[in-house]
Amino acid sequence: MSEREGTAEPGPVVGGEWLAAHIDDPGLALMHVTNSRAEYDAGHLPRAVYAHGYGDFSAERDGIRALVPGRAEMAATLGRLGVDGDARIVLYAGEPSAWPSRAYWVLRYFRWPRVHIAEAALPALRRAGLPATTEPVLPQPTTVDLPEPDASLLASYEQVLNVVEGRAGDRPAQVLDCRTTGEYRGEEAGAHTAPRSGRVPGSIHMNWEMLVDGDGRFLPREHLRSLYAAAGVDGSLEVFPYCGGGVRSAASWFVMHELLGFEGARNYDGSWAEWSRRADLPIERG
Repeated sequence: MSEREGTAEPGPVVGGEWLAAHIDDPGLALMHVTNSRAEYDAGHLPRAVYAHGYGDFSAERDGIRALVPGRAEMAATLGRLGVDGDARIVLYAGEPSAWPSRAYWVLRYFRWPRVHIAEAALPALRRAGLPATTEPVLPQPTTVDLPEPDASLLASYEQVLNVVEGRAGDRPAQVLDCRTTGEYRGEEAGAHTAPRSGRVPGSIHMNWEMLVDGDGRFLPREHLRSLYAAAGVDGSLEVFPYCGGGVRSAASWFVMHELLGFEGARNYDGSWAEWSRRADLPIERG
Protein backbone atom coordinates (compact mmCIF):
# COMPACT_ATOMS: atom_id res chain seq x y z
CA MET A 1 0.00 0.00 0.00
CA SER A 2 1.55 3.25 -1.09
CA GLU A 3 2.00 6.16 1.29
CA ARG A 4 1.73 8.43 -1.76
CA GLU A 5 -1.90 7.58 -2.32
CA GLY A 6 -3.97 10.23 -0.62
CA THR A 7 -6.75 7.81 0.34
CA ALA A 8 -4.54 4.91 1.49
CA GLU A 9 -3.86 4.10 5.11
CA PRO A 10 -0.24 5.20 5.60
CA GLY A 11 2.49 3.00 7.00
CA PRO A 12 4.79 3.83 9.92
CA VAL A 13 6.61 6.45 7.81
CA VAL A 14 4.63 9.12 5.96
CA GLY A 15 6.08 11.01 3.02
CA GLY A 16 6.00 14.69 2.23
CA GLU A 17 3.37 14.17 -0.44
CA TRP A 18 1.05 12.43 2.03
CA LEU A 19 1.61 15.17 4.61
CA ALA A 20 0.88 17.90 2.08
CA ALA A 21 -2.39 16.19 1.19
CA HIS A 22 -3.48 15.70 4.83
CA ILE A 23 -1.91 18.58 6.75
CA ASP A 24 -5.32 20.26 7.21
CA ASP A 25 -7.16 17.09 8.26
CA PRO A 26 -9.00 17.82 11.53
CA GLY A 27 -7.96 14.48 13.00
CA LEU A 28 -4.23 15.02 12.38
CA ALA A 29 -1.97 15.94 15.31
CA LEU A 30 1.52 17.11 14.33
CA MET A 31 4.31 17.09 16.91
CA HIS A 32 7.68 18.78 16.46
CA VAL A 33 9.76 16.68 18.87
CA THR A 34 13.03 18.23 20.03
CA ASN A 35 14.81 19.42 23.15
CA SER A 36 15.19 22.94 21.79
CA ARG A 37 12.35 25.42 21.94
CA ALA A 38 14.50 27.73 19.81
CA GLU A 39 14.52 25.10 17.05
CA TYR A 40 10.73 25.02 17.06
CA ASP A 41 10.40 28.81 17.21
CA ALA A 42 12.73 29.18 14.21
CA GLY A 43 10.26 27.25 12.06
CA HIS A 44 7.85 24.34 12.22
CA LEU A 45 5.03 22.81 10.22
CA PRO A 46 1.68 24.60 10.47
CA ARG A 47 -0.47 23.23 13.34
CA ALA A 48 2.52 21.41 14.86
CA VAL A 49 2.81 21.61 18.64
CA TYR A 50 6.14 21.71 20.41
CA ALA A 51 6.95 18.51 22.31
CA HIS A 52 10.06 18.34 24.48
CA GLY A 53 11.83 15.04 24.04
CA TYR A 54 13.09 14.48 27.56
CA GLY A 55 10.29 16.41 29.24
CA ASP A 56 7.38 14.79 27.42
CA PHE A 57 8.59 11.34 26.36
CA SER A 58 10.81 10.30 29.25
CA ALA A 59 10.86 10.44 33.04
CA GLU A 60 13.42 9.99 35.81
CA ARG A 61 12.80 7.31 38.42
CA ASP A 62 15.09 6.09 41.19
CA GLY A 63 17.89 8.27 39.83
CA ILE A 64 17.69 6.73 36.35
CA ARG A 65 17.07 9.25 33.59
CA ALA A 66 15.06 8.92 30.38
CA LEU A 67 12.77 6.05 31.36
CA VAL A 68 9.38 5.67 29.71
CA PRO A 69 6.78 7.78 31.56
CA GLY A 70 4.11 6.12 33.64
CA ARG A 71 0.64 5.64 32.21
CA ALA A 72 -1.02 8.53 34.09
CA GLU A 73 1.92 10.84 33.41
CA MET A 74 1.85 10.09 29.68
CA ALA A 75 -1.91 10.58 29.51
CA ALA A 76 -1.56 13.97 31.21
CA THR A 77 1.20 14.98 28.78
CA LEU A 78 -0.87 14.08 25.73
CA GLY A 79 -3.80 15.99 27.19
CA ARG A 80 -1.61 19.04 27.74
CA LEU A 81 -0.40 18.78 24.15
CA GLY A 82 -4.01 18.89 23.01
CA VAL A 83 -4.11 15.43 21.48
CA ASP A 84 -7.57 13.98 21.02
CA GLY A 85 -7.97 10.29 21.75
CA ASP A 86 -8.87 9.58 18.11
CA ALA A 87 -6.02 11.62 16.62
CA ARG A 88 -3.57 10.39 14.04
CA ILE A 89 -0.20 11.58 15.36
CA VAL A 90 2.70 12.42 13.05
CA LEU A 91 6.09 13.07 14.62
CA TYR A 92 9.06 14.91 13.14
CA ALA A 93 12.06 17.01 14.19
CA GLY A 94 13.85 20.10 12.96
CA GLU A 95 17.02 18.17 12.18
CA PRO A 96 18.02 14.50 11.92
CA SER A 97 17.15 13.09 15.31
CA ALA A 98 16.18 9.91 17.13
CA TRP A 99 13.52 11.75 19.13
CA PRO A 100 10.62 11.14 16.72
CA SER A 101 11.41 7.42 16.96
CA ARG A 102 11.51 7.62 20.75
CA ALA A 103 8.14 9.39 20.84
CA TYR A 104 6.75 6.81 18.41
CA TRP A 105 7.98 3.93 20.59
CA VAL A 106 6.45 5.49 23.72
CA LEU A 107 3.11 5.96 21.96
CA ARG A 108 3.16 2.42 20.61
CA TYR A 109 4.06 1.17 24.09
CA PHE A 110 0.83 2.80 25.26
CA ARG A 111 -1.01 1.24 22.30
CA TRP A 112 -1.79 4.49 20.46
CA PRO A 113 -3.56 3.16 17.36
CA ARG A 114 -2.46 5.70 14.71
CA VAL A 115 1.04 7.11 14.96
CA HIS A 116 3.64 7.80 12.28
CA ILE A 117 7.03 9.41 11.68
CA ALA A 118 7.53 11.94 8.90
CA GLU A 119 9.94 10.68 6.28
CA ALA A 120 12.63 13.27 7.04
CA ALA A 121 13.53 16.26 9.17
CA LEU A 122 11.98 19.68 8.56
CA PRO A 123 14.50 21.06 6.01
CA ALA A 124 13.86 18.12 3.67
CA LEU A 125 10.09 18.40 4.20
CA ARG A 126 10.29 22.05 3.23
CA ARG A 127 12.26 21.20 0.11
CA ALA A 128 9.46 18.78 -0.73
CA GLY A 129 7.08 21.72 -0.75
CA LEU A 130 5.62 21.71 2.75
CA PRO A 131 5.12 25.13 4.35
CA ALA A 132 6.65 26.28 7.62
CA THR A 133 5.69 28.94 10.09
CA THR A 134 7.15 30.66 13.15
CA GLU A 135 3.74 31.17 14.76
CA PRO A 136 3.58 29.04 17.92
CA VAL A 137 0.67 26.64 18.28
CA LEU A 138 -1.09 26.85 21.63
CA PRO A 139 -2.71 23.46 22.22
CA GLN A 140 -6.19 23.19 23.66
CA PRO A 141 -6.02 20.79 26.64
CA THR A 142 -7.91 17.52 26.32
CA THR A 143 -8.53 14.48 28.48
CA VAL A 144 -6.77 11.32 27.36
CA ASP A 145 -7.22 7.79 28.67
CA LEU A 146 -4.47 5.29 27.91
CA PRO A 147 -4.70 1.51 28.17
CA GLU A 148 -2.21 -0.66 29.98
CA PRO A 149 1.12 -0.60 28.10
CA ASP A 150 2.32 -3.28 25.71
CA ALA A 151 5.09 -4.92 27.72
CA SER A 152 6.26 -6.87 24.66
CA LEU A 153 7.90 -3.71 23.30
CA LEU A 154 10.17 -3.14 26.32
CA ALA A 155 13.13 -5.12 27.62
CA SER A 156 14.24 -5.04 31.26
CA TYR A 157 17.77 -5.22 32.60
CA GLU A 158 16.92 -8.71 33.91
CA GLN A 159 16.16 -9.89 30.38
CA VAL A 160 19.39 -8.36 29.09
CA LEU A 161 21.36 -9.94 31.94
CA ASN A 162 19.86 -13.34 31.09
CA VAL A 163 21.33 -12.99 27.60
CA VAL A 164 24.73 -11.96 28.98
CA GLU A 165 24.82 -14.91 31.36
CA GLY A 166 23.46 -17.41 28.88
CA ARG A 167 20.24 -17.92 30.79
CA ALA A 168 17.80 -17.00 28.04
CA GLY A 169 16.58 -20.59 27.97
CA ASP A 170 14.32 -21.52 25.09
CA ARG A 171 14.20 -17.92 23.87
CA PRO A 172 17.75 -16.95 22.90
CA ALA A 173 18.26 -13.26 22.23
CA GLN A 174 20.81 -10.67 21.15
CA VAL A 175 21.83 -7.35 22.67
CA LEU A 176 22.48 -4.46 20.26
CA ASP A 177 24.47 -1.36 21.25
CA CYS A 178 23.26 1.65 19.23
CA ARG A 179 25.78 4.22 20.53
CA THR A 180 28.95 5.61 18.97
CA THR A 181 32.05 3.46 18.63
CA GLY A 182 33.75 5.47 21.38
CA GLU A 183 30.89 4.86 23.81
CA TYR A 184 30.78 1.18 22.89
CA ARG A 185 34.50 0.81 23.62
CA GLY A 186 34.26 2.82 26.83
CA GLU A 187 36.53 5.54 25.43
CA GLU A 188 34.01 8.40 25.61
CA ALA A 189 31.11 9.24 27.87
CA GLY A 190 28.55 10.42 25.35
CA ALA A 191 26.21 13.34 25.96
CA HIS A 192 25.39 12.24 29.53
CA THR A 193 27.96 11.24 32.12
CA ALA A 194 27.44 7.73 33.49
CA PRO A 195 28.93 6.10 36.63
CA ARG A 196 30.80 3.55 34.49
CA SER A 197 31.91 3.45 30.87
CA GLY A 198 31.85 0.47 28.56
CA ARG A 199 29.18 -1.80 27.13
CA VAL A 200 26.92 -4.71 27.93
CA PRO A 201 29.16 -7.81 27.57
CA GLY A 202 28.72 -9.63 24.29
CA SER A 203 26.63 -6.90 22.73
CA ILE A 204 26.67 -6.32 18.98
CA HIS A 205 27.47 -2.78 17.88
CA MET A 206 25.71 -0.72 15.22
CA ASN A 207 25.53 3.05 15.62
CA TRP A 208 21.96 4.21 14.96
CA GLU A 209 23.28 6.97 12.68
CA MET A 210 24.01 4.27 10.09
CA LEU A 211 20.25 3.93 9.60
CA VAL A 212 19.57 7.44 8.25
CA ASP A 213 20.83 9.77 5.57
CA GLY A 214 21.79 13.42 5.96
CA ASP A 215 18.13 14.49 5.86
CA GLY A 216 17.19 12.18 8.71
CA ARG A 217 15.46 9.82 6.26
CA PHE A 218 15.67 6.10 6.98
CA LEU A 219 17.58 4.22 4.30
CA PRO A 220 15.72 1.91 1.89
CA ARG A 221 14.46 -1.19 3.68
CA GLU A 222 16.63 -3.69 1.81
CA HIS A 223 19.69 -1.56 2.60
CA LEU A 224 18.66 -1.54 6.26
CA ARG A 225 18.10 -5.28 6.23
CA SER A 226 21.58 -5.82 4.81
CA LEU A 227 23.13 -3.60 7.51
CA TYR A 228 21.54 -5.65 10.27
CA ALA A 229 22.40 -8.91 8.53
CA ALA A 230 26.05 -7.82 8.33
CA ALA A 231 25.96 -7.21 12.09
CA GLY A 232 24.46 -10.66 12.67
CA VAL A 233 20.86 -9.57 13.28
CA ASP A 234 18.28 -11.15 10.97
CA GLY A 235 15.11 -11.11 13.06
CA SER A 236 15.15 -14.80 13.89
CA LEU A 237 15.99 -14.05 17.55
CA GLU A 238 14.72 -11.56 20.06
CA VAL A 239 16.95 -8.48 20.01
CA PHE A 240 17.29 -5.86 22.74
CA PRO A 241 18.68 -2.55 21.44
CA TYR A 242 20.09 -0.07 23.96
CA CYS A 243 21.96 3.23 23.99
CA GLY A 244 22.60 5.90 26.63
CA GLY A 245 18.98 6.32 27.65
CA GLY A 246 16.68 4.39 25.31
CA VAL A 247 16.35 7.18 22.73
CA ARG A 248 18.79 6.24 19.97
CA SER A 249 17.92 2.59 20.54
CA ALA A 250 14.26 3.49 19.86
CA ALA A 251 15.31 4.43 16.31
CA SER A 252 16.88 1.01 15.86
CA TRP A 253 13.80 -0.60 17.39
CA PHE A 254 11.64 1.35 14.92
CA VAL A 255 13.62 0.10 11.96
CA MET A 256 13.72 -3.50 13.15
CA HIS A 257 10.18 -3.83 14.49
CA GLU A 258 8.16 -1.45 12.31
CA LEU A 259 10.03 -1.41 9.00
CA LEU A 260 11.69 -4.83 8.82
CA GLY A 261 9.13 -6.86 10.76
CA PHE A 262 11.49 -8.18 13.47
CA GLU A 263 8.72 -8.90 15.96
CA GLY A 264 11.17 -9.88 18.69
CA ALA A 265 12.75 -6.42 18.90
CA ARG A 266 12.28 -4.90 22.39
CA ASN A 267 13.79 -1.56 23.37
CA TYR A 268 15.91 -1.76 26.54
CA ASP A 269 14.52 1.43 27.99
CA GLY A 270 16.87 1.67 30.97
CA SER A 271 19.87 1.36 28.65
CA TRP A 272 23.30 2.51 29.83
CA ALA A 273 21.72 5.03 32.23
CA GLU A 274 20.49 2.07 34.27
CA TRP A 275 23.13 -0.57 33.49
CA SER A 276 26.06 1.67 34.42
CA ARG A 277 24.48 2.58 37.78
CA ARG A 278 24.16 -1.00 38.96
CA ALA A 279 27.48 -2.25 40.29
CA ASP A 280 26.13 -5.81 40.17
CA LEU A 281 25.85 -5.74 36.38
CA PRO A 282 28.94 -6.69 34.31
CA ILE A 283 30.55 -4.48 31.70
CA GLU A 284 33.17 -4.79 28.95
CA ARG A 285 35.58 -2.23 27.57
CA GLY A 286 37.93 -1.98 24.66
